[in-house]
Amino acid sequence: MRVLKYTLLAALFAVLLPQAAQAKGTMLPKAYLYGFIANFTDSVVYFTDIQEVDSVWYDKKTKFLLGRSSYSAQLKNYFTYTLNKPNSTCIVSFGLTRKAAEKKYAKLKKQYTDKHAGAYEIRSLNENEFRFTPVNMAPDEEPQMTKEELKEAKKKAKEAQKAKKNKKDGKRPPRDGNMPPPPGNGGPR
Repeated sequence: MRVLKYTLLAALFAVLLPQAAQAKGTMLPKAYLYGFIANFTDSVVYFTDIQEVDSVWYDKKTKFLLGRSSYSAQLKNYFTYTLNKPNSTCIVSFGLTRKAAEKKYAKLKKQYTDKHAGAYEIRSLNENEFRFTPVNMAPDEEPQMTKEELKEAKKKAKEAQKAKKNKKDGKRPPRDGNMPPPPGNGGPR
């Protein structure tokens, strides 16, 4: 009975473990992002336009936009260095469709227009002033070599192997045409 339990447990791990090791997010061709910026010592709040951003990463399980902190940092840097407002708090929200983003945008904006009417001055940032840039969340992969690069790498590896063998045998490596002859070898005078 114990052996059966352990066998079933091992089979369960064998099935579930590879799924957990898969990439966390998937790349979507586009999503719709907007930003909200507030400085809690000021009564001015900013909303960016809803922007279509290509190649965004999304976690289907948690339904979160991956790289949210990077998008927020883009907005924070714009306010810090371009508008000289370093103490701003920036958030980024998104929707997989324009309609979903507009719904979230309207709900947040309503809090500052209806609920706290007159308490805040609302300003808009259009796409000409600030634009989100896609964040690459793909796992780092080594770039593929071209045929020429591969050929050159093989050639260098052979030369290195030959030089190592010559050094082991006590022979000098062959001179490159660009290198001057070693001193005392009767080179050109």
